[in-house]
Amino acid sequence: MRILIVNAYGDDAARGGAERAVATLATHLVAGGTEVAYLQAFPSRGTGLDVERTVLHDTDWRDDPTRRLKDHVVSVVAPAGGVLEKAVARARPDLVHTHNLAGIGTGVWEVSRRLGVPVVHTIHDYYLLCRRVTLTRSDASPCRPSPLLCGYRTRRLARWAPAVSHVVGVSQHVLDVHERLFGHAELHVLRNPVPAPDATAAGPPREQAIVLGYIGTLDRVKGVHLLIAAAPRLAALGFTLRLAGDGRLAGEVAAAAEAGALRWEGHVTGAAKRRFLAECDVGLIPSVWAEPGGPTFTLVEWLAARRPVLVSARGGLGEVAGMYGGVVAVEPEVDAIVQAAAGLRDGGRWQDLVGAASPPPETTAEWVSAHDRIYRSLVG
Repeated sequence: MRILIVNAYGDDAARGGAERAVATLATHLVAGGTEVAYLQAFPSRGTGLDVERTVLHDTDWRDDPTRRLKDHVVSVVAPAGGVLEKAVARARPDLVHTHNLAGIGTGVWEVSRRLGVPVVHTIHDYYLLCRRVTLTRSDASPCRPSPLLCGYRTRRLARWAPAVSHVVGVSQHVLDVHERLFGHAELHVLRNPVPAPDATAAGPPREQAIVLGYIGTLDRVKGVHLLIAAAPRLAALGFTLRLAGDGRLAGEVAAAAEAGALRWEGHVTGAAKRRFLAECDVGLIPSVWAEPGGPTFTLVEWLAARRPVLVSARGGLGEVAGMYGGVVAVEPEVDAIVQAAAGLRDGGRWQDLVGAASPPPETTAEWVSAHDRIYRSLVG
């Protein structure tokens, strides 16, 4: 088989969860003898996998101020021809597997249909329903899509949906939200893969919870503004709040760190990231938006480090909170976060959480096999 993987940023795992999933999938497919090619919207660093790549644009929105507007236009127009048709035809795929389609558009589905190539689509966010892909307003408050404006955009994108044979959701929640768009497709829940346990995983946390940690994008949709607001109250309870990451709220986080309310580590990777996880006692994932992933890669990382985690009760995160030991669902609100942290002062409860927090069973091999079964049901 030859699979064309279509994703806005290819397999640049530093970009986010979708790219990490794509990188994992492609690496294992190639190792198993499947040919893989990429079609992506923007330049990316990638994993170094030696495969054919087609990049549609020379810049992304960070380098070109007009790029975001152009991408929104592509979403609404969703062209099905021209450059896209040439790119897919040149790749000669037996099957097209699409992921995040920013800068590409759903016209790639129709192009594939015309070329007689079956399509599988994985839903990683709310791109098809919301131009901000989060179903939240700019202040991170929940947003119900406008039937007039958002509805028109969704109808334009979804007009090519009949070309999609199989749809994969990273949680049941995200699949349910999109189900009406894919009435002719077979639906699957394939949760984000859990890697094999790391033999160098961190030791157990302290006997009493002291350090609370957040790692990820510094953005309101991730609930970082709630952590900033909660920081003084957490400090009064005897907790140290540490944040790692970068994003639009970096200035506010830096100001809070300068005032002594919290500690900010900046962007961490590799050994620095493992050290950060090990030095924290509890992980925090207070996302305001309904995280599509159940679990998210960040949740898996905290559990792999054997740390209890306080997670948002919304979306895919809330869906899997009861599936893993040591995970506590909390409403993404300042009072709820402070109250949940205060509950960790109960020695018996803390020991129970620490004892239950452990790396989830490895699922990567089965996850890749599940994709392979879907592919072969279409290709033979």
